[in-house]
Amino acid sequence: MEQRNRGIDLLRMTAMWMVVILHILNKGGVLAAAAPLSAGQGTARLLETAAYCAVNCYGLISGYVGVQRRFRYSGALALWLRVAFYTLVITAVFACLMPGSVNGDRVLRAFFPVLFRQYWYVTAYFGMCLFIPFFNLLLNRLSKGQLRLLALSIVLVFSVLPTLRQKDVFLTDNGYSVLWLSCLYLLGGVLRLCGRQTSRRPASRGAIYAGCVLATWLVRLAGDRLWMARTGHLCDKVLLTAYTSPTVLLAAVALVLCFAALNIGPRFGRFIESVSPLAFSVYLIHAHPLIWEHWLAGRFAFLAYKPPILLASGVLGGAFAIYLVCSLADVLRAGLFRLFRVKAFSRWAEEAVSARLRPWLDKE
Repeated sequence: MEQRNRGIDLLRMTAMWMVVILHILNKGGVLAAAAPLSAGQGTARLLETAAYCAVNCYGLISGYVGVQRRFRYSGALALWLRVAFYTLVITAVFACLMPGSVNGDRVLRAFFPVLFRQYWYVTAYFGMCLFIPFFNLLLNRLSKGQLRLLALSIVLVFSVLPTLRQKDVFLTDNGYSVLWLSCLYLLGGVLRLCGRQTSRRPASRGAIYAGCVLATWLVRLAGDRLWMARTGHLCDKVLLTAYTSPTVLLAAVALVLCFAALNIGPRFGRFIESVSPLAFSVYLIHAHPLIWEHWLAGRFAFLAYKPPILLASGVLGGAFAIYLVCSLADVLRAGLFRLFRVKAFSRWAEEAVSARLRPWLDKE
């Protein structure tokens, strides 16, 4: 069995912390409350830009790790059970503690979180899962030259052209879609199959990430000032600020290659291996619609009135606190899943379905 890449596990944790930062800045109200063109807004924009590639990192990691592994639908089933666990439990807690916050529609959505897009990333991921075995088959049969051409085509069609056009030309929903997640999976697979000879320079990859963040941030600041001078208000559409932006995509690629090349010692490595599986539950807990609306919304707006250093410290520290609390809560869920042998059940369900389908699939 291939040894786990501890650097990639660390990136999973880092990227989830970055996702929480994005949510604090946006749903938490920091950006909305910051005065236009102020130092506070510039600081918040910098934090947002630095964290914006987090979702792309997760998509790339899926392909980077999965391209040389046999995809198991039992893993997807176990993930679905984890999602359903949190949607049902959190909905039940709110129904008990905040009467009136839960109605029939909320209950229905809790039982079918994927179909009702309780979490957009989860829905997009499950939409992509069906095709992962075919993606792997494609990627592993192409030559390195063909892989590079595939990657270049994806970047040009789904990243560069929409950015130049400033329009969602090919309907990727600006990155919130099965299509974009599939593109990221393929790109992550190409990185794994073609990037080994060039991925052993973490410092240079870190510099590329920093350069992409700086370029995106400066373009955003320039756009804000130009639009404010012309119209008196900030522009909603800003060049380079989207998941499909070339600079945001390149920043994610740089982080994946940087973390993949890290040499992590055995003691810290074992700790990372044990806690990184909890990272995704941080998203499931804090981004649950009820927590999103009743707890996170506007909760951090006060940071917009603080000096830049305190604003940055508050956002980063708040994100870390949310990450830590949600991870500790997930320890209980992980224990329950082990007690009820959820992983074994998922494997059994996969094998049972495979046995039923095999005669049909084996027919000429």
